Amino acid sequence: MIFSLQRRFVLLLLVPIALILIFVGVAGFFYARAYLLQQWITITRLYLEKTAHVVNMQLKEKLELIDLIAKAENIPDHGITQAFLVQQLAQKEGVLFVDVEIGKLPGTESPREISTQDQHTAGLVGGLYVIEVGEEFGFRAPTTYPDALDRTLKIIRSIGDENTGSTKKLLVRISFDSFMEPIRKMGNADDSSACLITTTGHLLAYTGKSMSGRKVLGETNDAFEKRVLNEIHKKAFGIVVGKGRPPDVVAGFYKIPSTNWYMVLFAKGQVVLRPIIGFYFYYAVAGLVAQLVILILIRMTTRSVGSSIAAISAAAAKVSTGDYGSKMPEDRFYEIGALNRSFNTMVEGLKQRDPIEQTFGRYVDKKVAEELMSKPEALRLGGEKRTVTIMMSDLRDFTPKTERLQPEQVIRMLNRYFSRMIAIIERYRGIIVDFYGDSILVFFNGTESDTDVRAVAAVKCALEMQQEMEGFQRENTALGLPELEMGIGIHTGEVIVGNIGTESRAKYGIVGSPVNLTDRIQQAAGYGRVVISEETYKSIGSCVSVSDEFTVSLKGVEEDRKLYEVESVKPGCMEAALT
Repeated sequence: MIFSLQRRFVLLLLVPIALILIFVGVAGFFYARAYLLQQWITITRLYLEKTAHVVNMQLKEKLELIDLIAKAENIPDHGITQAFLVQQLAQKEGVLFVDVEIGKLPGTESPREISTQDQHTAGLVGGLYVIEVGEEFGFRAPTTYPDALDRTLKIIRSIGDENTGSTKKLLVRISFDSFMEPIRKMGNADDSSACLITTTGHLLAYTGKSMSGRKVLGETNDAFEKRVLNEIHKKAFGIVVGKGRPPDVVAGFYKIPSTNWYMVLFAKGQVVLRPIIGFYFYYAVAGLVAQLVILILIRMTTRSVGSSIAAISAAAAKVSTGDYGSKMPEDRFYEIGALNRSFNTMVEGLKQRDPIEQTFGRYVDKKVAEELMSKPEALRLGGEKRTVTIMMSDLRDFTPKTERLQPEQVIRMLNRYFSRMIAIIERYRGIIVDFYGDSILVFFNGTESDTDVRAVAAVKCALEMQQEMEGFQRENTALGLPELEMGIGIHTGEVIVGNIGTESRAKYGIVGSPVNLTDRIQQAAGYGRVVISEETYKSIGSCVSVSDEFTVSLKGVEEDRKLYEVESVKPGCMEAALT
């Protein structure tokens, strides 16, 4: 009972809660994951926009100083001004080298700084030499490209004096790595990596050690890097999500204005979704702890309730055997206490009714009593007509033979006699109607069986009772008591079977003239004999062996009656029906 109650609570309470927690957790995880990815996309865009703006401003600032140096050539005392401006340019972050050289006008010869070795990366867009011609400001199509391992931007600006016709070349060397400083200062250096690339994927600068020594993004045939390059060709900004749940890697890219450079940021998916992954873990732990607490509470509650119910069940089992035991405690919490009080009230009622039931059981076979009591109609006053077989036994000359005995001796002898006879009657499912002194009135009611079978049972019962008298006689002789003989009469007829009496006092029995006729038949039976009526003989004549057939005049009966003295019941006759 305890375990069954626990299983029901677990099934009806814990399982639904677990399913709800799992559903909410999974749904919340997917929702939060999508939300965090969108948040990362938004933040990354702002992050890259800010970085690109800073890089663009740094580059623009340097180009403006270069332009000012070129324009200062045409003012008085330009040497002092140019020197000051060159000094300012050299102090800018990332500027590695600044020099002004005297040479020819641009286009008359190739600049000396542009070598064959510089040109081996031709086709590179972004990591370039920028050559400014005249006063045009901004980037033009590249003419040469730096060594990939050099990671520097070389800018050549021609400076011409319109009055003298002389020309100079301003050579500026800027580290590409300096353009990565804004992204380093924004943080997340440990959780992500960034790089500066061209539209063809050539690496200009990077922050992650994993890209060290590499020239082109995607040169390792990494499918994800190729997807990033493919997206760069399509738009100025975008997000690329890797495979897996969570994704193994996420990348965002943004084009730096006025250039063909792209800032690319790589982040691990676990880092991007770290809050939800952590939340998912703690949610799972909290869910398990909550379920464990619920399980413990269920166990504590059901153990207490179950033990109380088990105690009531055990007490009820004892009551069913007649052991009423002690009262159940009534000081438990309300429901169990109320149940215990109801149980105690029921037991008290059973205690009061039990003597009546026991008394009823002393005269009626238990199986018959249970069968009768299970039918509500059997408890109502009145009855119904039925054809039954009636048996009556009587001790011959009992009064004269026992008049010299003490009352106690007579009672003890009768008790021994009745105990032997009642045991046999119960075995054949006879219903004892009453005791009349030393006489016993019994009827065999075929509740579920037919009349013939019950008649055979009555005859067999009577013959066995006569056999039992032999043992009873030996006991009397040993005790110095008088010998007694018994006569038995059996008759089959229609009587009223039911409860006879009033609501306050009633008896289950039979009423009708066949009862009186049975009494007269047993009076006609000789000592130690079993006599049956003609009605009984017609019903079971083929099953019995008759030693004598005679006609007598019975007291109170107008016509003479033919009676039969039975010697035995033929073997196997209705044997199966009697078991």
